[in-house]
This record gives sequence, structure tokens and C-alpha cells, in this order.
Amino acid sequence: MVADDVVSSHAPLHFDLSTFDLYAAARAGATLVLVPPKLSVFPVEVAKFIDTHQITVWYSVPSILTMMVEHANLQPGALPSIRNLLFAGEVFPTKYLSRLMKLMPHALFANLYGPTETNVCTAYTVPEPPPEDGPTISIGKAIGNVDTFVIDDEGEVVAPGTVGELLVRGPTVMRGYWGDIERTRQRLVTDPRDPDFGDPVYRTGDLVEEMPDGNYRFLGRRDHQIKHRGYRIELGDIETAINAHPDVVECAVVAVPDEFVSNRIKAFVAVKAEIADSEMINHCAELIQKYMIPETFYFREHLPKTSRGKIDRQLLGREAIELAAAE
Repeated sequence: MVADDVVSSHAPLHFDLSTFDLYAAARAGATLVLVPPKLSVFPVEVAKFIDTHQITVWYSVPSILTMMVEHANLQPGALPSIRNLLFAGEVFPTKYLSRLMKLMPHALFANLYGPTETNVCTAYTVPEPPPEDGPTISIGKAIGNVDTFVIDDEGEVVAPGTVGELLVRGPTVMRGYWGDIERTRQRLVTDPRDPDFGDPVYRTGDLVEEMPDGNYRFLGRRDHQIKHRGYRIELGDIETAINAHPDVVECAVVAVPDEFVSNRIKAFVAVKAEIADSEMINHCAELIQKYMIPETFYFREHLPKTSRGKIDRQLLGREAIELAAAE
């Protein structure tokens, strides 16, 4: 970022994404433009806002960008003022990322990753539009002055290529949760590589795999792993399959506890055209195992969002339980 940049400030101040907007812009002496909160629900207006203010650096959650791809009537070469387009906070469905990159070949796209407790700790510059039916893109490598590594269920550091939990060490890591000593002890732990003198490290709760090029592949939350009929399932894999359908805008898969099969899998799906249950089942069957296919699909025009612009999974989880009880 340089002094000539015009930076969007889209995230609410209680969302850690806002720290980049405020402090990075101030450090560079760049211009900061506040995005009106109500604007983000109107994709056409977001695109107009970017053009009007000649935004050069845009940073937001992917759901805003997905809605722009779907509803802002963008044409090739759209939003020419943007040179850096940054996104974080949730997984960007590959098909929408690919389409947006093809519409904006002039812009550099980067996926920033990091929980609030560490802020951004890894980053990945997307080199080219990925295949629309491809896997989700990497979350990249550790940023400068930050150290990341992966451990298994026993707390042992694993070799590249092995799935495990991502841990973070460095100056961006929090010092603890205010007034919650027990939670702090659970998340800020001794560095297993240097138990005597190492700084505390933060357990993200995110499952990753280090690929041959050193970048991490994000596989989902530990608490998004469920057991269903004896199988261990990652809900993010199901969401990736559903999002690959051309008429799906976004989705959220939730698990409803069940005494017979451990968990029942339900999917809330925002669509731009009507999809029959049978069509979605057949679509999923081509991409994931049969036991992973949700038993119920709830099709909606849109999914509820939190104040941070993310899908409100807690609300959908409660709704799924209520719907399951009614069924």
C-alpha cells in the first residue's frame, strides 16, 4: 500500500478485518473511504461506490464479492481502479472467485487468513483464475515475523502432507481472553517445539495440510468435523460440493445431534434458480461419498448474515434443530 491508494473501510469496527483498513492505510498515508453499512446488501451500488471513489484497495469477506459476481452486472475489465482485492473471514467459493478474477484481470487477488486472536497470520496471492469446479484455494504461508506449524491430536508436530491443527506464534498473537483464564489456558499453550523457553502459541482449531509448495490447504474447523453412521465427516467438504452447482450462490451445512446416527446432516442453500432435491442429490453424488450427502436441503433466496457479513451458522443450527423436531 502506498500514499496514492484509496482504501475501502468496509468491516465494522468490532471485526478484526477493520484493523487493516485503519492502520495499514494510516501507515501508508493512504486515503480511507468508509463504506456505508447498508450498501453491502446492494451489489450494484457497491460496484458504483467503488467506481465513484476510485477505490484501489478493497478488503472484505467473500460473500460480498460473490453477490457482486451474481448481481452487479459486471463486465470484463470491471472496476478498473482496483489494483489489490483482498478477502478473508470465510471460504470464497471457487467458481465465484474464478469468475471475478476473469472479469478483473488487472487486479491482484489475495486470500488472507487468521482468526481474530492472531489477526492475519497467513496469506496467499492467487496466481490465476482457478478451475470453477476445483478445490478451495490455499490460505498460503505465514506472513513476516509470524511462525506457523501443524500438530496432531497428541500435540506432536506433523510432517508436511499430514492433516492437523494449525498453531500460530508471533507478535500478532493475543495475550489472552479478558476475564476468562480457563479459555486462555485452552487456546494459548506451550510451544511443543520449545517447552522451556518458547513463547506461547495459539491453537486455531482449524485443520490444515501443508502442501509440497509450503502453502497450507484449509480443511475446515475441528468443530465442523462430525461423526455420522460411524464415518468421520468434514462439513466443509460437503459445502464445497454443493457450492459447485451452477445455480448455488452460497450454502451452510449443519449437523443436528441424533441418538441413532450421531448426527443428521442438513444443508441450507441460497439459490438463483429453483433446484429440485433430486437434482442436488445427484449433483453431490458425483463429488462426495453417499454417506456425506445431506438428508435434507432447505432452499432459500438468501442466508442470514452476522454483523460481520458472514453466514450466521449459529442461527441456522438452531433453525435446523427446530425444523428437525417438527419433521
